[in-house]
Amino acid sequence: MNTEPDSDTRRRPPASRKAVLAVGGAVLLAVAGTAWILLPKSAVSTDNAYVQADSSVIAPKVRGLVAEVLVRHNQHVGRGDPLVRIDAEEFDAKVAAANATLLNAQAQQQSARAALVSLDAEEKLAASNVRAAQATIRSMDAQSERAKADRRRFEDLVGSGAVARRDADQYRAAALSATADADKSRAELDVSRHRVAVTQARRLTLEAGVAQADAAVAAARAALDLARQDQAHTVIRAPIDGIVGDRQVEPGDYVQPGTRLLTIVPIDALYIVANFKETQTDRMLPGQRATIAVDALPGQVLRGEVESFAPGVGSQFSLLPFEPGTGNFTKIVQRVPVRIRFAADQPALAALRPGLSTTVTVALTPVAAPPHYSSGALDTAAVAGR
Repeated sequence: MNTEPDSDTRRRPPASRKAVLAVGGAVLLAVAGTAWILLPKSAVSTDNAYVQADSSVIAPKVRGLVAEVLVRHNQHVGRGDPLVRIDAEEFDAKVAAANATLLNAQAQQQSARAALVSLDAEEKLAASNVRAAQATIRSMDAQSERAKADRRRFEDLVGSGAVARRDADQYRAAALSATADADKSRAELDVSRHRVAVTQARRLTLEAGVAQADAAVAAARAALDLARQDQAHTVIRAPIDGIVGDRQVEPGDYVQPGTRLLTIVPIDALYIVANFKETQTDRMLPGQRATIAVDALPGQVLRGEVESFAPGVGSQFSLLPFEPGTGNFTKIVQRVPVRIRFAADQPALAALRPGLSTTVTVALTPVAAPPHYSSGALDTAAVAGR
């Protein structure tokens, strides 16, 4: 009788060995999973990321009829290139009217200043008349005193019989005439002083007129400048370099200020906004390297760099911001918009357009000194405390 086990029995492991292998495998998987969850990751990734650009919406500053559209759909334009021309006939007329108003105001200004110059001459003449009258009064007073003295002397001589009464009467008449001339000079002095007062009062009026004329000239000049600005705004120019998109204007359209005409997309200044989960950003810093896979460019990987973080999660800037203090609360992992800057000298960038979907992976490697960005970047101290 053969007591040795057959070959199948020898190859079959005992049941206890299978159990040990199963338990060991489960433990190994558990340890690996725990390590994957707990150990810090060397990179984080998200497919909630899109190519974006700071596009410029073109709108007119003046109302009017569109006379000409100077660009085609999807045309490349440079900064300062004319895009749309609005009929300028009305604005040309306004410039001409404003210019005529300015000329009229300048003529009135010159007239007011000429009147003030004439008044200066009158004031000088009146002042000289006052001085002349004062000199005449002094002369007349001296003559009057001399005549009075002669009269008194001849009156004494008449009393002694040395001279005739007729001679004394002549000196009496001369004294009266000198006194009358002195009184006349005083009256003329009063008239001259009154003229000085009148000219001084007129000066206040004329100076006010000059100031009013100056203000009218300034207002007319400002109105002319505004009219010229409106005239210049009839030609709408590109504020940046880029590609014309979303053109909604055609010749013959009547547009108002602020009407959206077209959009200029600066495709040479594209970037990515990657919406990472808040749990992925604890070790993310500006300056860390990023790789970008664009859905529209399969098989190609672009290089980039973390540039800045948004000042709030995406829901804070939505039309209806998240309000956790109202209603039933359900915790939702928030997403932080992170701006990714493309590295230069990548030919594939020419094929990118705003709105394309991407997958961004950021390497969580230390950076020596996080760069500071003036727009949209967090403060270095705030970033270091993340």
